[in-house]
Amino acid sequence: MKEVHINIHNIRNCVCGECVSFPGKWRELSHADMPGLFCAHGKSKLEIEEKGCICGSCMVQQEHELSGMYYCSRGIGES
Repeated sequence: MKEVHINIHNIRNCVCGECVSFPGKWRELSHADMPGLFCAHGKSKLEIEEKGCICGSCMVQQEHELSGMYYCSRGIGES
């Protein structure tokens, strides 16, 4: 599996914050728990209601040839 690194390039290309499934409560999290790049570091600490997924449109997923969806609720992506 290709590892997805948490770096500026991937953070800028991440679409997690735009997803309809992502809860608005992320503003309550500490800096260390900020949302995004769930394909790299696993599930969100917040409860996720799967309302739709945009992982397939994410440049991070495409560049790392990841398979899967809903990384925020199901965990790290695999190539």
